[in-house]
Amino acid sequence: MKQLLMSAALVSLASGVASADPTTMHAHAVAKPVIPVVHVLTYKVAPADEYFGRLKMSILGIRNVIRDDAAKIDADPNQGASVVTSVAYTEDALHDWEAKYPRDSWLPHSLFTLERLYAKIDSDVGRAKAKATMIWLVHDFPNSPQAKIGRVELASNRVGVKPVVATTSADVSSVPAPSPSP
Repeated sequence: MKQLLMSAALVSLASGVASADPTTMHAHAVAKPVIPVVHVLTYKVAPADEYFGRLKMSILGIRNVIRDDAAKIDADPNQGASVVTSVAYTEDALHDWEAKYPRDSWLPHSLFTLERLYAKIDSDVGRAKAKATMIWLVHDFPNSPQAKIGRVELASNRVGVKPVVATTSADVSSVPAPSPSP
């Protein structure tokens, strides 16, 4: 065993001497041990099994709630008030997600779809939330494709404003019926 250790020591010494610069080596110099470099990985994207916010929502859960609430508004626009209340926890989870993974590339898309959900809600609260969410997106993720769209829409005042409903001055009932042909 002692011979095996001595052999290993000589091999490591010989490999250190062989790799050293011969012009600076002295006969009594000993090779420095090689210390491995350890890289700490910082993940850009949050793991799918991590949970955020007071309700401990996963990334997929956040996306599903936004999608489901948007479908709920599409089916019944009168559900706006209940959607604003329920999506508040999703917004809380998004803030927590961003605090833990500020460079996550999924966040801009999730914020953009949240803004689109709020924009569907025909109320002052929905419009205010849509504008605040778009400002959040543009501020925190300025280089994302969604922020590019957001900057254009904010600059043209298309976010958080009441939709204009086209109206005509003529009432449909006042338009005369076509005369019968002979």
